[in-house]
Amino acid sequence: MFKSIALALLAIVALLILAVLFIGRERTWVLLAGSPDREQFDFGAGRRSAVPNDALACSQDLCDNPDIIVDPRSGEPADVLSELGRRLKTLDPHARRLDTDKDQLKARYVTYTRWMRFPDVIHFEAVPLADGMTGIMAYSRSQLGNNDFGKNRARLEQLLKP
Repeated sequence: MFKSIALALLAIVALLILAVLFIGRERTWVLLAGSPDREQFDFGAGRRSAVPNDALACSQDLCDNPDIIVDPRSGEPADVLSELGRRLKTLDPHARRLDTDKDQLKARYVTYTRWMRFPDVIHFEAVPLADGMTGIMAYSRSQLGNNDFGKNRARLEQLLKP
């Protein structure tokens, strides 16, 4: 019995290695876990991950219980989102936009961990404020695993620093 379980586990590991080698790490995770694109995060509902694999950043009073408070930015909301997209591509050249750019106040990107290429999705919303500034809401969540060891928070902190 133990021998057959060990052989089955060995076969699974071998299949995973072959999948990674032949179709790539990113596509392997899509095959195993589905698309990382799960539609835009609803900042109003505030439903975060049940496990510690996410981070929430917002300008003052734009969302409940953010992990990071973000200073509002000067500029039009669409320009602020474009700049965040450029900064993200600088931090991770493999990052790509998931949504269409039809809604100029929202954007959604997938980015990947360095070695294993686990997908994380970052949701942005830009909010025009009464003082002419643009407020930012950002939510980053790992698609796989139960703990990201602070990676999503660190990414948002780096991305959103002034």
